[in-house]
Amino acid sequence: MSIHAPAPAPTAFALATPHALATAAGEQAVRDGGNAVDAAIAAAIALTVVYPHQCSVGGDLIALVARPGRHPVAVNGSGAAPMAADPDALAGAGGMPVTGPLSVTVPGVVAGWATLSRTAGRLPFDRLFTSAIAYAQEGVPTAPGVAHALTLEQPLLAPDEGMREVFFAAGRPLAAGEPLVQPALARTLAAIADHGPDALYHGEIGASIVGHLRSLGSPITRDDLARHRTETTEPIGRTFRGEEYLTAPPNSQGQHLLQILGAVERLDPGLDLLGADAAVLARVFRQAANDRDTFLADPRYAPVPVDDLLGAARIARIAEAATDPDAHPGGPSPTAAAQAARPSGDTVAVVAMDAEGNAVSLIQSLFHSFGSGILDPATGVVLHNRGSFFSLLPGAPNRLRGGSRPAHTLMPVLTRRDGAVTGAHGTMGGKAQPQIHAHLALRLHAGDSVTTALHSPRWVVGGMEVDAPTDAVFVEPDVPAAAIGSLRGMGAQVQVGGTLDEQVGHGQLVRVGPGGTLHAAADPRSDGAAISRA
Repeated sequence: MSIHAPAPAPTAFALATPHALATAAGEQAVRDGGNAVDAAIAAAIALTVVYPHQCSVGGDLIALVARPGRHPVAVNGSGAAPMAADPDALAGAGGMPVTGPLSVTVPGVVAGWATLSRTAGRLPFDRLFTSAIAYAQEGVPTAPGVAHALTLEQPLLAPDEGMREVFFAAGRPLAAGEPLVQPALARTLAAIADHGPDALYHGEIGASIVGHLRSLGSPITRDDLARHRTETTEPIGRTFRGEEYLTAPPNSQGQHLLQILGAVERLDPGLDLLGADAAVLARVFRQAANDRDTFLADPRYAPVPVDDLLGAARIARIAEAATDPDAHPGGPSPTAAAQAARPSGDTVAVVAMDAEGNAVSLIQSLFHSFGSGILDPATGVVLHNRGSFFSLLPGAPNRLRGGSRPAHTLMPVLTRRDGAVTGAHGTMGGKAQPQIHAHLALRLHAGDSVTTALHSPRWVVGGMEVDAPTDAVFVEPDVPAAAIGSLRGMGAQVQVGGTLDEQVGHGQLVRVGPGGTLHAAADPRSDGAAISRA
């Protein structure tokens, strides 16, 4: 239950999500008297039903929330590895699994929703589940993005009984528009609404998930679930062109966006970083990614040198090397090389603001499309594969340890000017999220509207695949020819995808415009929708 007393809904709010039905769920929460944070949580819960390839009750969450008159808070809802996890045994068996039961860590998203609700919500926690339960019980049309993922991931999903029962019809994956009905998930969501996070971390839902995973060979226990706690901390930030960018601290990769923005700030302002000088920006991206793969970890178990990585000396070296055509950061770090080979990741971003000054950037994920490839039939819960991001290399900061959280790609972003929140930003895109945020920042500070910034063509170094070659750049065909030429000139392997291709990630934006008006936009690369109500 929320600790905040009931009050009239904000007179204005804005919300953007990657699915229209999730946006509708968030809008309904505001109509019911909620604020922007309630809207974001209701939308996030709905996304576990309508976008199940990208997020689930069995996934993680990291968010930033700002409240009027208070300091912003980072909410880390990422879960840890089972205490009995054995990195040496996995190394001897061939490496860190990409999918399957050994890739599953404790799901932290449900506890994260509850923490956000207690921290800044207005509605009772159970009211936030109403739309999602109806979607699951009554069914929704299978979204084009879900249908596409089902086709791509059919070899992973078809062997799993739970996946077949929910996502297949007559032996084939559901097609776009076909009914997606999830009665077991509806019961699970109803139980969480009634009993709160305890239904998962101390109750029968968790018992079912643990029992199913253990039957498949996972070492996870009910004690592992009971041990889970959401962490709330201060955000980290840096000023970029007069606007402060805030993000979550490690184990989130948000610090590497701050590295990129710091390096760009030091570059010649006359450079056309999204055009003829794109190679300079690509070198900045490479160096920040290399730092992530080398240093990012759970700071409770390994020191992460945030101050050094964001310090003037390191930022200056990144900027200097970016303008050197002969500079090359080398291949993946030893830590990255010891991680599993894996496909592209999947994540959802929900961003919302209201006239009262509440703002939230909420990122939740299964990590990869349909996560571990396991759905517990009794609960309808898809389990993530976040553990596949651990390293097995002895001495690596991100080495698998019982009770440790993996280095995390989720990175919410809020922006401020003179202490007032000016924007809520979020993207999907796996390891490329810092790059996508940087593209959006450059476009917004060049004067683009939220819609234009999201619709504009993008490119990313290495794509979304964690261990993709560092000299590969994935570009959309509408990227300016000068930018493609610059990237090829630096020796990059340029791979041209489709127009509005999800492989360059999709983002959501809410920004404060002139006169305090709120503007929202959803990326056309998703099935999303945005709403701004004056």
